Formats: sequence, structure tokens, C-alpha cells
Amino acid sequence: MIQFVIISRSHDGLPLAANSDSPPMGPASALQEAYKYMKVLSRISGKFPDRCTFQFEPYTIHFISALGLTYLVLCEDSYPAVLAMSFLDEIQKEFLQCYEKKKIEEVQRPYALIDFDITLQKLKQRYNNTRSLTTRLNLAQLSQELKMRPPYMVCPDELRPGYGESKNNNATLSTTASLHSRYLPSTLYVIISLGLNCFCALLNLSRGIVVINEAHIDSVYDSEHYQYGATFLICCFLSLYQIYLIINPLRRRKALACATLASNCLCQLYLWEYRNNLQILFHVTVACYGTFVIFTRKVQEKLPQYTL
Repeated sequence: MIQFVIISRSHDGLPLAANSDSPPMGPASALQEAYKYMKVLSRISGKFPDRCTFQFEPYTIHFISALGLTYLVLCEDSYPAVLAMSFLDEIQKEFLQCYEKKKIEEVQRPYALIDFDITLQKLKQRYNNTRSLTTRLNLAQLSQELKMRPPYMVCPDELRPGYGESKNNNATLSTTASLHSRYLPSTLYVIISLGLNCFCALLNLSRGIVVINEAHIDSVYDSEHYQYGATFLICCFLSLYQIYLIINPLRRRKALACATLASNCLCQLYLWEYRNNLQILFHVTVACYGTFVIFTRKVQEKLPQYTL
């Protein structure tokens, strides 16, 4: 059954709301220890992916993060994970309906939105009655989602202060987080940028092949032909890489986009003898437009909505 719920801000870990039930104060209580872990997770949830699970037998902590907020639930190991995630998803919907984003950001003291406890208690009571609950919920879509993208399993070592400071740990966590992020659906300006970059890549590829063939035909070896041909092929690669950055929300995509744009501009300057001003302007404009798309394209922060 569900024991405790905490809602916190992801970027600073400030607890905003929780259910009013108090954990047992007896010595060495497993529930009390699990509750302590839950409070720690609420403070550092910003460094984890958007859906996670932490096991502390005989209890399990599930939490999701979306739109700058983290929702945590502490329940018994026997409680189905699909119901726990459905519970968190419903809390998320209710909380966002009750409080505006501006009010959430202005909160300065812990548990300032404790009046949400009334809603938490109702949902908690409803989800603890699993026999009648499962007949009223459609969990097929959520179950399929959990199978395709299971929660990230948090290990106890990750809760220790200073964990993840090494390059290896940071790289592992960054890779995991990037796998769970995606762009919002493509808009017209994104599709236009992809089409223009594909067109430029084809132009550079065909021109590079022609220049290299000319170098083979000439009886006298001319290294400049090969250099120009290689530059055209590099421009083709840069256009394709910009397409990759537009499609995939990499963690450092903005820095990579700037480096790609600068490299493309340098290559265009080197190809001054093979292209007129209008052609160079066209390729540079397409590269700038692609960089603008990478900078402005939004990453999907909100979790998928499940059918309840």
C-alpha cells in the first residue's frame, strides 16, 4: 500500500507539499529509514532521469519529474509499480490544475502548498483500495510504456554526497538522461531546415566527387584539387551532422551547433574560387538557419499522458 507522498521543485529540491501522515518514530524503523531516503531523493531528484525507482526493502520509492517538479511516492514492495506510476501521474495532473507555474516558482518556504494534502489523502485512499481500483483504470497503455521504457533504478551509492563527481559517473548519468529526452513534434520550420540541409549535403557531395574526378583526369598531379574536393565532402558531412543535431536533443547540442556553423563558414571561405558569392551566401544562410532551429527547438519535458 501507499505510505507517503512528497512533491518538490526539481532544481532546488524545495518540498512543496506532502501528505500529513507522520512516519513512525521508533528506533531502527524500516519505514522511517525509507522515509529519510525519500526526503534525500526529493532534494537531489534534478540529477536523475524523469522516471526512477529506488528500492529499500521492504519498501520502494517511485518518482517522476516533469515541468520542473518531482513527485515521489513511498509504498510497500508488494504494491504494483504500474499503480504507483499511475498514482504519480494523477497527482501531477491534479497539482498542475490547482497551482499556477508562477505561484509554484514564488514559493520560498518548505511545504507552503500543504493544503494539497486533502487531494493527496483522497487519491491515496483510492489507490490503496486496489481491488476496486483496478477495475476502473485502464492500465494497458501505462504497462506497455513501462515495459518499453522501464524506470531508472537508483542505487544507494548515488544518494551519497559527492557521488557522480568523477567523469565516468557523470558520463553514465548524462547518457541515461539523454536517452529519456526527446524533442516536441516537428514543426514546419524544422522540416524546412531538414530539407535545406539535405539539399546542401547533396550539392556538396556531388561537387566534391566532380572535383576529385577532375584531379584524376589531369595528367599533372595537383594537390589543390584533392584539397578542394575534400573540403566539399567535409561540407557535406557538416550538413548531415547538423541534421543529426536537429533530430537528436543532445545534452551539448548548442555548443556542437556553434562549432558546426563555424566550421561550415570556414569551409565556404576556402571554397571561394569554386563558388560565387550567391552560392556561398546560400550555404551559410542554410547553416545559420539550422543552428537557429537547434537553439530554439523545444525538448519534451512533460511525461506522456496515460489513459486512466
